[in-house]
Amino acid sequence: MQDIQKLVQYLLKYKSKVILSIFCHILMAVFTVISIPLIIPFFQLLFNTTSETVASPDSVFDVVNYLKYIFTQVIDNQGTDRALLLVCLLVVITFLLKNVFRYLAMFFMVSVRSNIVRDLRKGLYQHYLSLSISSLKNSQRGDLISRLTGDVQEVEWSMLRFIDAIFKSPLIIIGSIFFMLSINARLTLFVFVLMLFTALVIGTLSKTLKKQSLVLQNLLASLTSTVDETLDGAVPLRVFRVQKKWAERFKKVNEAFRHTLNKVTWRQDMSSPLSEFLGVSLVVVLLWYGSKLVLQGDMASEDFFAFIFAFYNVIEPSKSFATAYYNVRRGSAALQRIDDQIQSEILEENAGEKAFKFEQKIKVEDLSFKYENDWVLRDVSFQLNKGETLAIVGASGSGKTTLMNLLLKLIAPQEGRILIDNIPLDDIDKNEYYSHIGLVTQTPFLYNDSIRNNITLGREPISDETINNALELANASAFLQNLEGKLDYNVGDRGEQLSGGEKQRITIARALLEDPDILILDEPTSALDPKSEQKVSMAIINALQDRTAIIIAHKLATIKYADRIIVLDNGRIVEEGRHDDLIAQEGQYAAYVKIQSV
Repeated sequence: MQDIQKLVQYLLKYKSKVILSIFCHILMAVFTVISIPLIIPFFQLLFNTTSETVASPDSVFDVVNYLKYIFTQVIDNQGTDRALLLVCLLVVITFLLKNVFRYLAMFFMVSVRSNIVRDLRKGLYQHYLSLSISSLKNSQRGDLISRLTGDVQEVEWSMLRFIDAIFKSPLIIIGSIFFMLSINARLTLFVFVLMLFTALVIGTLSKTLKKQSLVLQNLLASLTSTVDETLDGAVPLRVFRVQKKWAERFKKVNEAFRHTLNKVTWRQDMSSPLSEFLGVSLVVVLLWYGSKLVLQGDMASEDFFAFIFAFYNVIEPSKSFATAYYNVRRGSAALQRIDDQIQSEILEENAGEKAFKFEQKIKVEDLSFKYENDWVLRDVSFQLNKGETLAIVGASGSGKTTLMNLLLKLIAPQEGRILIDNIPLDDIDKNEYYSHIGLVTQTPFLYNDSIRNNITLGREPISDETINNALELANASAFLQNLEGKLDYNVGDRGEQLSGGEKQRITIARALLEDPDILILDEPTSALDPKSEQKVSMAIINALQDRTAIIIAHKLATIKYADRIIVLDNGRIVEEGRHDDLIAQEGQYAAYVKIQSV
């Protein structure tokens, strides 16, 4: 029941179309039930059982006798041939209307299903955009992609089966059972006992389907992750000759997926043949028992044929209902994975309310941060005046990147605070704060699009003149002139059409596009060759003019001209000062510079 409630929550967003679909399902069910007693006149004529003395029944709910009475009146007034033609027309019209409403029921659900798929994917994508840094680090890309594609598709199909099962099948079953009761209540009760046994057998098979489907979706996510990682590491996998190991890794996950898929599919596919076998067994028992009633004179032969037709209209919807139940169970496993992801940890917005205009200084007071039980930063304090450049130096794991994430409001400190012009960073509106910041990361982020779009990243329409000015500051104009299409040149997947230095200069131009007051550069030259490093360093020097900057770097070319340098070691500031002063102290910074010089 909880699984169905989850599906209903999504359907309620589009209740007008869902109601129209339900209404058409109801009319389709009505005309399906109406078609059942229309076979009685055929058998009356076939077995020549019509009588001129049929009396009007006392109640219109006595369907069989009321229909016989009407048909006898038609024969008396119109003749046998005209009566037969009229019945044929009624059958054609009934089935026409049944199938028209069947199509309309599906027609209205098409947009509902596509809208729900869109909403689920939109919600997941927006959630991915807001995931905290720790959640992103702990998540597999393949798993996140699998939830956005395969799981959402699974939910869509369960929606269709759900509507069909809940609103069409029960109505047909109820209408058919009502007709069966009007023919022979004792025979109907006998059939009910057999059907109860059938439902018990089918229900037992579905107990583990949801659990197995959840395992299947997780294995698909692992499969996607493995492929994603293989494509990312294609070159080192070849160089280190480990293709066979990775092939074995993929084979193991793929085999587990095949094994689980077989179990799920076998269990799911068993519902239809099992239902058919049990249905045929029911019909055989029904024929045996009903034939005895006809031979004993307790039931008319045409009534028995109509009863069998009505029973068929109970069996088929029951089979579709059982199949739909399996699909809903399988779809609910996918929906659970989507809900689990959406309800997982997200980045705390902490947007604040105050507008922001940087005019004086950035001040860090006794800042401390830890992941779980390990302190990454401890009692870090410094001040950066407007227009100054601060370089942060330290070994890997010293806390540099964590400090940058704190300055970007991506994580919140456990102790201490960051002040911008004496205003706590937590109180400043995040979007307003970001509008004053330009960011250059260690690994350039470029996607498969033009240079223009990689610089703007979808920001408000920006003129080519503004883009070219940013490229000039980033020392990127020269190489751009040699590219076909210039700003419209497509950089390829992850910028593969550009060199490392060119990619980094594009990201510097992106950071300078809105003329930010504060620049944050996270090891922008760490992965570059000397020639590219020189060009990027020139771009950085241009970018630093008249700006406040925080540079996390290892290379001397980037940091030695900073107004102040702080050295981090095990999360604490151990040295602070200008380049020449720190060299004279002959401490960690001096040793660091000496190593680079060698």
